Amino acid sequence: MTFLLYKKIKDMKPYLNKGVFKVLQDKTIFNSVEIVLGTIAWGDIDMCPDSLYESSIDI
Repeated sequence: MTFLLYKKIKDMKPYLNKGVFKVLQDKTIFNSVEIVLGTIAWGDIDMCPDSLYESSIDI
């Protein structure tokens, strides 16, 4: 992901066994990720952009 001048990466593995994110275990669904309103989303599932930025690591 690129945030203005910063490139970051987010490990989604810890989320894949929790709640609505369980469907992302299907690689076809996981790979259908899109950028929507400044964050990542898989259909109706999305990440809070602030949380995504804060919990990602710089690359």
